[in-house]
Amino acid sequence: MRTRRRAAGAALVLAAASFNLLGVPGTAAAQAQSSIVMPVRSHWQTLADSRHVYLSAPGDDAVVATDHDGQVVKKVEGLDGARDMAESADESTLYVALPDADAISVIDTTTLTETRRISTGADTEPETLALAGGRLYFGYQASAFDSGIGSVTVADETPTVTLDDNAVWYGAPRLASSPGAPDRLVAADSMGGLGMRVYDVSSGTLQETAFTDATGDVEDMAVTPDGSSVITANGSDYYHPRWRLSDLSEEARYETGPYPDTVAVDSHGTVAAGTMAGGDWDAYLYRPGETTAYRTVALTTDYYRDLVARGLAWAPDGNRLFATRFPYSGEVILDIVTDIAKASSTITLSAPPTNPIGTPVTVTGKLTSLIPFPKHRAVTVTRSGVKLPDVKVKRDGTFSFSDTTPDWDTYPQYTVTYAGDAQHVPGTATVMVEFVG
Repeated sequence: MRTRRRAAGAALVLAAASFNLLGVPGTAAAQAQSSIVMPVRSHWQTLADSRHVYLSAPGDDAVVATDHDGQVVKKVEGLDGARDMAESADESTLYVALPDADAISVIDTTTLTETRRISTGADTEPETLALAGGRLYFGYQASAFDSGIGSVTVADETPTVTLDDNAVWYGAPRLASSPGAPDRLVAADSMGGLGMRVYDVSSGTLQETAFTDATGDVEDMAVTPDGSSVITANGSDYYHPRWRLSDLSEEARYETGPYPDTVAVDSHGTVAAGTMAGGDWDAYLYRPGETTAYRTVALTTDYYRDLVARGLAWAPDGNRLFATRFPYSGEVILDIVTDIAKASSTITLSAPPTNPIGTPVTVTGKLTSLIPFPKHRAVTVTRSGVKLPDVKVKRDGTFSFSDTTPDWDTYPQYTVTYAGDAQHVPGTATVMVEFVG
């Protein structure tokens, strides 16, 4: 069982022992975030458009549609094993892969009703979807041992289904595309080491243009809006790599930590990269062209509520991030972060491990962020819950304070908090000192 370093609320616990020398970076304790329990107990994918957030739930044979505040609009039921989803460019139609029905469901996003169901053939079990080249492509079970990529001419009144004559995948491949390169389809192996491929689909067939065997077992991937790169999430890598689509060479890495399982890119190119059990943070946010996170987000408020695979989605305008987590108690929870443009406020603290009773102890710290802070700023301080005077922060971000504890408080915990501002979310850190006689 994994242990995550979390305290109640959104604060962080001390990193190791009672006599911690360094405080740990603070999480966004007061970030604008809502958490809503969804009416399902399973999850496959979270997808968002300008009106709705969609969660597919294979164990419930359903797709839940909410508004951008997380309020359920409708639960579309009877969708056998609902898994991957894809949406038309005009947001009028939602396609849902139904492996338990060997079909793809077509849903009207205005009425949120199924308008037709397209059969993909007996025992095909379609699982993944992407729109490219005027067709809907799907990853499916091609034989007992191989998976392939099929396509549907969804614009036709009577759609034509084409199956793969060269199935080369262990598991139904993850599929991704982007309006920035409408005739490109990216596919990556989901259950083995058969790599990743880029296809030109302008002719209606799969014409391979690039291949790499440097990745596999891909949980999620997203193509950048300009269609030049793809970012993958693979649990065995402790980072999210970005690959150049022209030749699938690795061009950058987002250092996110253990068990990457989800990634999303908004229309401006802002990247949200998520991990299942990365320690203090669930999601890391990167501005276009940057590989250092300007913001880290802690979604979890207690133990064992992991950000799920394929669980991140942006509102198209990038003003909201939707994240889905699944606690061991079984509820599916949708988190909504609305102050997404604000940067993290990181506080580090240091203090001596021990200090003589009756003499002042000095705690030093530093407040940092990738975005400059206002000129006049201060942090609040408490000792074991007792408010102490605020402390001014110097121009270089450093600060210090001294305190003498009552004789009875021999293990005081100092908590330092930055309240946040127009460009920064709050940050908190703690440090504990032992007073000895």
